[in-house]
Amino acid sequence: MANSPTTAEVGNGIYPYKPSQTAGMMMAVLFGMSAAYHLIIMIKKRTWFYTPLTIGAIMMGAGYIARYISAKSPSELGVYIIQSLFIILPPSLYAATIYMIYGRLVLYVNAPEASIIRPTRVTKIFVCGDVLAFFLQAGGGGMMAQASMAKLGQKIMLIGLFIQLMFFGFFLSVSLVFWKRMQSSAKLYTIPKYGKHTWQALLKFLLGAAVIIILRCVYRVIEFAQGNDGYLATHEVYMYLFDSAPMLVVQMMFHFVHAGDVFPPVLI
Repeated sequence: MANSPTTAEVGNGIYPYKPSQTAGMMMAVLFGMSAAYHLIIMIKKRTWFYTPLTIGAIMMGAGYIARYISAKSPSELGVYIIQSLFIILPPSLYAATIYMIYGRLVLYVNAPEASIIRPTRVTKIFVCGDVLAFFLQAGGGGMMAQASMAKLGQKIMLIGLFIQLMFFGFFLSVSLVFWKRMQSSAKLYTIPKYGKHTWQALLKFLLGAAVIIILRCVYRVIEFAQGNDGYLATHEVYMYLFDSAPMLVVQMMFHFVHAGDVFPPVLI
């Protein structure tokens, strides 16, 4: 039996498969359009706590543009690193915005006793964990692109993903407890409605987004745990199914239930 062709022989460059230019460009357009929408709405509604989400959305669009360019020149290390980091890191920025929205939501319903963590501490605790996960993933991702440091980079990336997963899992628990407590609270029927969406709709949206990001983190943990020659890492379709598509869904969910349409001006 003849030996299988090597990566270099099939012209895949750094990739363990032939990257799709069409998929990269399609995602670049979709994420880019969504990013433009978020930027416009953030400025219009002056909801500056959406800045991390907006930056993450812009990074995603830029990441898939870089992936399209990388697919055309798969041996170029620089653009490969850019597309990898810009696609891996944005969920941490989405998470930061989710945490800040939750803190404001608890203040809005005036029920700090219903939250396991006081609203004044929510942002500090979760965003600090998110920042740590962000930098570990950024450092690990950069190291993985260098052959001599790939294994160490993979371990650091996994640690960053585990930290992100741990904090997000804890946040999901905190949010679910808050929701359950509010269902039996007398305050449930005394909360005024300022915008076109209720606070319950916003909380359900946050819970849904958190679940999707957690599932994405699980996929990435499994992918990196398998290594560069693992089944998930060597089949591009799984990245688009379990990372690109879910993150696009999360990013677009923010289009439909916006905190600026729930909170009064004092919380914006």
